[in-house]
Amino acid sequence: MKKFLISDYDGTFHTDDESMKNNIEKVKEFRKSGNIFAIATGRSFYDFTKLLDKFNIEYDYLIINHGATLLDKNHNIINNYSICNIAKENIRTEFDLVDDEHIFVCKCLESRTSILEDDITKINIRCRSKEEQINFNDILNSKYKDFIKSYLITGLSNSIEVISCNTNKSIAIQEIANIENISRENIYTVGDSFNDLEMLEAFNGFCMESGEETVKCKIANKCSTVEEVIYKIIGGSNE
Repeated sequence: MKKFLISDYDGTFHTDDESMKNNIEKVKEFRKSGNIFAIATGRSFYDFTKLLDKFNIEYDYLIINHGATLLDKNHNIINNYSICNIAKENIRTEFDLVDDEHIFVCKCLESRTSILEDDITKINIRCRSKEEQINFNDILNSKYKDFIKSYLITGLSNSIEVISCNTNKSIAIQEIANIENISRENIYTVGDSFNDLEMLEAFNGFCMESGEETVKCKIANKCSTVEEVIYKIIGGSNE
């Protein structure tokens, strides 16, 4: 029975260049055995595909924008969830969001477009402080929860990212599982951050030892690399 492994990218598939190299080689072995591999990232299409020029990463599916856009390995669009236009406009006007260095907006495969456009896929908002980031994230997830989902983005930018409430990485994974006719017990996920929690809880999840403490507390299985997870799935030793 074929297995399906989904890995987050930043802080998971790529932690350092040496682990990245080992992960890539192990994924090749995993896929050669007839299994399915996907990358699930919060990155936009442009931001992720820039990495493909540097690393020869093989995958069967690509999930970008936290699950809002689902692509096959040839980057054909399988599905795309846009943010409700009315909710987007209400958020834009309430918080005075404008096209400047503090935000960027994605629209399906377009990675930099205007906040004024309709049918946008993701909004990245850079806050002035960690406190503002947390407060803004809480407000959005409370006041607009019927329309959007907002995620805290790990790192120094104090960013939050907003997508449609109709999707997340877990929902995108289930769409692929339906296409590939893979049952839940054969689906494995690995990640490290807040936007990974839904997929880690929904399927056989592994949290990176270096992951967010809040996420680690909720996920029993831990790992240090994606390579390690593949060993556990298909057997063998990683000594």
